[in-house]
Amino acid sequence: MERARFPMEFLRVTQGPNVGSHVGSRAMDFGGRDTGCDAVYAPFTGRVARVRTDSSHETYFESMEPVEFADGTVDYMTVTLMHDNVLDVRAGQVLHQGEKIGDEGGFGSGRPGRFGAHLHLEVSRGRGIAYQVRNAQGTYCTPQQVDVWSALWLGMDVQVLDGGGCPWKRDIKEESDMKFLKVTSGKCEVFTAPDVNAVDKSYNGGKLIEGTCYPVQAEVGSSGGYSWVRIFVAGVQRYAAVLADRCQLVTLSPGDAFTACVAQGGGDTTELEKQLAEANARADEADKRLASAKAYVAEV
Repeated sequence: MERARFPMEFLRVTQGPNVGSHVGSRAMDFGGRDTGCDAVYAPFTGRVARVRTDSSHETYFESMEPVEFADGTVDYMTVTLMHDNVLDVRAGQVLHQGEKIGDEGGFGSGRPGRFGAHLHLEVSRGRGIAYQVRNAQGTYCTPQQVDVWSALWLGMDVQVLDGGGCPWKRDIKEESDMKFLKVTSGKCEVFTAPDVNAVDKSYNGGKLIEGTCYPVQAEVGSSGGYSWVRIFVAGVQRYAAVLADRCQLVTLSPGDAFTACVAQGGGDTTELEKQLAEANARADEADKRLASAKAYVAEV
């Protein structure tokens, strides 16, 4: 079962729930890293239930199967995304968790540039609710809403710039099971999109560095006959095709994982250091329980 994940790499709350245009609603606005249009990714494997090409460019995306909410709830989930200037998906399209679903933008009142670039995000429990209803305060929102922070887990690749005072929850399970792409050949290419024609020549001449482990942000499924992963490369997201003679997916010890992430991410390592300490603490606790169990078995 998938854990539903926050759909952007940078979390910066620009408007919280039940204020301003969100009065009576649990909707939230997110500004991404800066004033640009950051990418938005599918929070789970699901189907585009509906796309509106007028109004606020609404995209309704519902899970194919029940998912795990950050508060432990297990149910179907529908997310409502708004304001993308150029819609990237169509109704009925199926996306795997981590595949690009759109971008933040400023589309509103039927025209682009109506607002500053941001993602309007609503999370609802259930499916078959790809529409808006007017609440008692006059705000239109998707039915069966839940708090965004109670629904979406933060993956290891999410950097919290401004959490808006909300109790966001890290996906510790994801962190402990995090995968890395280990490059075993100098022929392994790096791409700006899951497309063999989109080689990124700006990074090492278009090749990943042999012997390096790149953090995997998501396995994005198959395209063009290849299995693709989204990886973290020198501070930016890129893509690679998983080919047995060029690379392989591996897991690393907490210390090695920390080193690999820092090597590609750079910048402030405080959050990664905290995660490393937590991972080590969990490993120590597991070792203690194992030692206790062995001692008990030896006595009986």
